[in-house]
Amino acid sequence: MAREIDEDKAFEAKLRGSFGWKCSCSLDIVDKESSLREVICKGCGKVFMTNRDTEYCFKCRK
Repeated sequence: MAREIDEDKAFEAKLRGSFGWKCSCSLDIVDKESSLREVICKGCGKVFMTNRDTEYCFKCRK
């Protein structure tokens, strides 16, 4: 069991290294704020995330 955990951590570190991250715990890529905002559809009341300037979900826009 411990060997599997070590192999998983090594694999994760190898993947992150191939993407140019400093280490497996690096969060440098998450510095940017998301442009998504939470909206409640005025048509059906569904809560959804969007980066557009709209107040209706995809189904109600049609």
